[in-house]
Amino acid sequence: MKNRLIAADCLDALPRLKAGSARLIYLDPPFNTGARRRAKAGSYDDAFGSPAAYVAHMRPRLEAMLRVLASDGSLFFHCDWRMSPHIRLMLDDLFGLAEPARPDRARGVFVNQIIWHYGLGASKAARRLLTKHDVIFWYARSPDYVFNALRDAPTPAMLDKYRHVNAQGKRYMNAYGKRYVMKGGKPLDDVWDMPAIAPTSRERVDYPTQKPLALLTRIVQLASNEEDVVLDPFCGSGTTLVAAQRLGRRWIGIDINPQAIEIARARLAARL
Repeated sequence: MKNRLIAADCLDALPRLKAGSARLIYLDPPFNTGARRRAKAGSYDDAFGSPAAYVAHMRPRLEAMLRVLASDGSLFFHCDWRMSPHIRLMLDDLFGLAEPARPDRARGVFVNQIIWHYGLGASKAARRLLTKHDVIFWYARSPDYVFNALRDAPTPAMLDKYRHVNAQGKRYMNAYGKRYVMKGGKPLDDVWDMPAIAPTSRERVDYPTQKPLALLTRIVQLASNEEDVVLDPFCGSGTTLVAAQRLGRRWIGIDINPQAIEIARARLAARL
């Protein structure tokens, strides 16, 4: 399958894709903020009204995505506090988890609720706590989903503890008559402290709600392998596609906004 950029509503584009062809689907759709999201390089409306109206808009698109998702594939749904409770219920239902298990119905797997704590960015709250995180729901079609265990970078304390280096260049420590080789940092958990893109970062393309390349790189590494197809049906500025291309995955990006498609195309050509 060739890499593809498609300018269309994903509801219209997804039926044209081969069933079961995507190992990983990541979507970062509008959050239903009730406003128009604006930036120098693009803008889009993000107002659907009630939670029920938002779910009614998203559900047929997710059903179309599930047809394209491989039997050992994963879906990552990126959202925030506004719609996350409603999205969780919808995904539980779509993956067959809302009812007791039945032998005649395949059930998916709820893998993780990932909290992306980004820290940066404006946030106003007069009588509540500041909101400085997004939610990413990870679901899989079956228990056989692709999972590549990742570790955080070693902390200074770990580097000091494993201060020796062997002939293979690996750090180690000696304790109680045994040698312990450092495998890396701590195993990755479900709270990710990753900064948002700084206003002065060279990575920024001034597209509204652009996500950091490091965040999408981690997701692509976690739930896909080389040559797998990664699909982003709301690809925006193309960050998912850039991450997939750098990691040797094939990719398909869909967005209803032609301006977003052109930004993604330029980023992919420049490998930004």
